[in-house]
Amino acid sequence: LAVVPRSAAFLAPAGLSPLLRTASPVSKGYASVGLRLRNERPQAAVFAGRMAPVQLNLRMEDSWNEAKVVSNTQAADGLNKIVLNVGSDIAKSFKTPGQYVKARKDSSQEKPGFFAIASAPGATADTFEFLIKKTDGSAWICDAAEGSTVEVTDGQGNGYKYASALGDDVKNLILLATGSGIAPLKAVVESGDMKKFDSATLYYGARTPETMAYKDLFDEWKSSGVEVVPVISKPDGTGWDGRTGYIQECMKADGIKSGESTAALLCGVNDMVKEAKGVLSESGVPDGNVLMNF
Repeated sequence: LAVVPRSAAFLAPAGLSPLLRTASPVSKGYASVGLRLRNERPQAAVFAGRMAPVQLNLRMEDSWNEAKVVSNTQAADGLNKIVLNVGSDIAKSFKTPGQYVKARKDSSQEKPGFFAIASAPGATADTFEFLIKKTDGSAWICDAAEGSTVEVTDGQGNGYKYASALGDDVKNLILLATGSGIAPLKAVVESGDMKKFDSATLYYGARTPETMAYKDLFDEWKSSGVEVVPVISKPDGTGWDGRTGYIQECMKADGIKSGESTAALLCGVNDMVKEAKGVLSESGVPDGNVLMNF
């Protein structure tokens, strides 16, 4: 809540585009002012005259940029691996694994999609990789032809802030992903940051082997020091001879030896996240060491 004179002019700071709404006072002596932020920090506003409280309603205004579809292939049943050339400026905005972009076909699309970036920051100078589950809401990009264009924002969200959120006492890292939730954790695994930990274990769950993406990368991830534990929840008739059930159950069965020196990064369905957090808490992992990418 800020204060503004009821009769004074509002002087908008640099980077703010005021939506000078002439709305009725919220109550006697109160008014409401809306501001649109152009992806910049709001700065202190200047007011003059008799002061009265005012409600500031802040809204981010996205900057949209054209991106070209470099490739669009099937990564697994129901999942598309899509590479976009976003340009060097947008590529530089991606700094932390776990960040996402908003994407749309063009300005006529009312609701954009939110897609986590699957490639690591700086993996290439001008492209982003995505793993996208095909639904009614994402069919427009999953069906996009190579060479066609879409529109994207720069990298957004906090991502997995493990570099600043975790203390030096954290030695062990657990990563848990289901379905397309592997995308931001792939960015983590391929970031090179796993070398900071004594151990790193990825539990990756899918319904069937056919719906599990990136199987061809497991050996590469293992060679980088990450233990990969693929888990199939519906193995009947698939010939799968690996771990079965749910990843949070497998993590619990394996045990967490030093909870106080362990951190976990999660991305996936709500039930998995809720149950995994319970297992981690019971094992002594501090709540602050359990990170989501949003």
